[in-house]
Amino acid sequence: MTRIVVLLLGLLLGCGLAAETNRSDIRLPDMGDAASRSLSLSQENRLGRELIREVRMRLPLERDPEVRSYIQELGHRLLAHADGPEFHYQFFVVDSPAINAFAMPGGNVGINSGLILRTRSESELGGVMAHELAHVTQRHIARRLDAQRGAGFRTLGVLMAAILLGMQDPEVGSAAAMTGLAGSIQEELNFSREHEREADNIGLQILARAELDPEGMPRFFERLQQATQYQSRPPEYLSTHPVTENRISDTRARARQLGTREVRESATYAMIRTKLLVTRAQTPDAAIRHFRAQLDNGDDPHTARFGLALALTEAGDAHEAVELVEHLIHEHGEYVPYYLALARAQWAAGDEEQALDTFALILELFPDNYPTVYYYAEALHEAGRVHDARSILRRQLQRGGPDPALYQRLAQVSSEAGLPHESRLAMAEYYQMHGQLRLAIEQLNQVIDARDAELYDKSRALSRRHELVNDYENRHR
Repeated sequence: MTRIVVLLLGLLLGCGLAAETNRSDIRLPDMGDAASRSLSLSQENRLGRELIREVRMRLPLERDPEVRSYIQELGHRLLAHADGPEFHYQFFVVDSPAINAFAMPGGNVGINSGLILRTRSESELGGVMAHELAHVTQRHIARRLDAQRGAGFRTLGVLMAAILLGMQDPEVGSAAAMTGLAGSIQEELNFSREHEREADNIGLQILARAELDPEGMPRFFERLQQATQYQSRPPEYLSTHPVTENRISDTRARARQLGTREVRESATYAMIRTKLLVTRAQTPDAAIRHFRAQLDNGDDPHTARFGLALALTEAGDAHEAVELVEHLIHEHGEYVPYYLALARAQWAAGDEEQALDTFALILELFPDNYPTVYYYAEALHEAGRVHDARSILRRQLQRGGPDPALYQRLAQVSSEAGLPHESRLAMAEYYQMHGQLRLAIEQLNQVIDARDAELYDKSRALSRRHELVNDYENRHR
C-alpha cells in the first residue's frame, strides 16, 4: 500500500514525459480563480493534512533528528524564496535506499534518504527539492483537476478511496487505485510535460534566490542519467521524472541565463550525508575501513574524520571518536553536528556527566536546536533525570511547535515522573499526528474521566477532544 500511495501522488502531480522546449522563459499562470475552481486552498490544505497523517502511518520515515531537522531547514530556506499559497509546508525524509522524491498537496514534500546519498552537493539536493516545491507552490494538482474537470475529480477520488480502502485491506486499495488510474494516465501526459517544464524553471529561480547554484539541478540530472542508463529498471525518480538530453540541456541553459552569483552552501550538508553513509553501512567496521581509506587518500579530511568518529562510536571505540571530534571542532569550527557527535561519543565512552554538560553547552550556543533537545532529553531520561527531560521537551514543543517524536518522548518521561494525565495528553497528540484519532480520543477520555486529574488537564482534554471528534466525524462522513 505504501508504494502505491506514493506512486499515485507522483502521478497526480504530473510526473510524465520529459520537458522539451526552446522558449527562453515560461509564462506563469494566473494563480487566482482558475486553480481554485476544482480544489480550493482550504480543501487542498485539508487534503494535505490527511495525507501527511497517512504518510506517518504508512511510510518508513527517517528517525534521525539531525537528518529530519536539516531537510526541514533546507526546505524552508528554499520556501523563503518561493511564491506560493499559505500552506503548512512540511519537508520529510523517507528511510529508503530508492532514489526518489515527491510532492503532495497542501505543502508536503518528501525526499528519500537514497536520493540524498546520490547527490554530491547541497545545490544538487536543493535542485530536486526546489523542483518538488514548485509543484506545490504552482498548485499543479488543482490546475490539473481544473483542466480535466470530471476526470480530475475521479482521479482525486480514486486516490483518496485507495488510501481509505488500503487502511483495511492493502491489496484491495492497490487494486482500486490502479484500476481507476489506468484509463486516465495517457490523457495526463501532455499536461504533465507543461508542469515538469514549469517546475524545472521555477525551481531554478528558487535555487538562485536562495544563494544555491542553479547548475546543481542539470548536473544532478546528467549524472543520474549516466549512472542508470544501462540499468534494466531505472530508479523510481526517473520513472516519475524522466530525464532526457533535451531536458538536461534546457535546464542548463536556463541556469546560465540566471547569471553568475554568490553560492552559499551549508557545511552541514556534508555532515548529514556522511551520517547517512555511516548508518547505511553494512557494519560499523565497514564504515571505519571506508573513512580510514578516505583519510589515507587525503579526500576531504574533515568529512572523513567526522564519518570515522561516528563509525567508531557505533563500533564501541568511543575514546578515539572523542579525540577526533575535539580536533574537528578546534580545526574546522563549532558546528552543531560536531558537538552532538562529541556528546554522544562521550556518553558511549562512559563519561555521562561530561556528555550532559556538552549537551547543555550546545543549547547555550544554539538555543532550541531540535536535534540537541531530542538527544539531550534522551540522555537525561537514561540518566534518570526525568523531570529535567520533561522540562526541555515541554519548552521545545511550546517554541518549536508540534512534533510526534517529542510528544512520544514527553509521554514516556511524564509517566515516569508521576504525571500520568500529562502523559496521556502527550500520547493523544502523538496519535492524532499519525492519523489514529480514535486512539487519541481514548487517551483524552481517560484524562476527562480520571477523578484525580487537575481541572487544567481536564479542560485541555475536553477542548482537544471536541476538536478531534469533529475531525473524526468529518473524515468518516
